[in-house]
Amino acid sequence: MTGTGTPPSGAGPDVGLAAERTALAWRRTAISAMVIAVLFLNHAAVNGWRAFGTAPLAAAGTMIALALLGFFRSRDLRAGRRDIENGAIAMATVAVVVVAGIAAGLGFVYPGP
Repeated sequence: MTGTGTPPSGAGPDVGLAAERTALAWRRTAISAMVIAVLFLNHAAVNGWRAFGTAPLAAAGTMIALALLGFFRSRDLRAGRRDIENGAIAMATVAVVVVAGIAAGLGFVYPGP
């Protein structure tokens, strides 16, 4: 490759590196989702079972599902299964939007100190 980011003449695009970067991105998504799930579980344990107490558990469950999705998508990409998964991207987007809404609701119900 030249310094401009274009492949040398006669060389096609390198699909393998793009798939590797995408697999790493899904893996980072899975790790981040697990961290967020643990934070929501901690919030549920510290604040107890109040009227809005099931929301952190629902958010944690959603993040665990997102972590599993990220793990399996990363594994598929590393195994060479590079089919486009628009459904996985849509599910990840919905999970993040739902959990962001729950987090915003928790911020209103349990404002900081």
